[in-house]
Amino acid sequence: MTAPVENQIEGKLARKLAPVVREMLLAEIERLAAAKVDKPPKADKADADIMEACRLVARAVDRLEQAKYGLGEVSARRALEKAAHDLGRAMRKHGRMPA
Repeated sequence: MTAPVENQIEGKLARKLAPVVREMLLAEIERLAAAKVDKPPKADKADADIMEACRLVARAVDRLEQAKYGLGEVSARRALEKAAHDLGRAMRKHGRMPA
């Protein structure tokens, strides 16, 4: 028979905390509105170039895995080497990899 007593205590506590929590929420909403947190920043050109080079490397790896031990393995391996070289060049160009 302790459940009704606990519910009464929780109800009283909730009524006492409601105004405090309300003020905290309003203050946080005002802070967020002042900060104007609408969208995350877009990636810059360097990140876009590097990610495109990464995608090309991934495609070349996939192509090599599909052609392994077959007729197109040599050309797939060369394409992978070129894509990896281009990725390294893009990263060095944007200062993301030591020379």
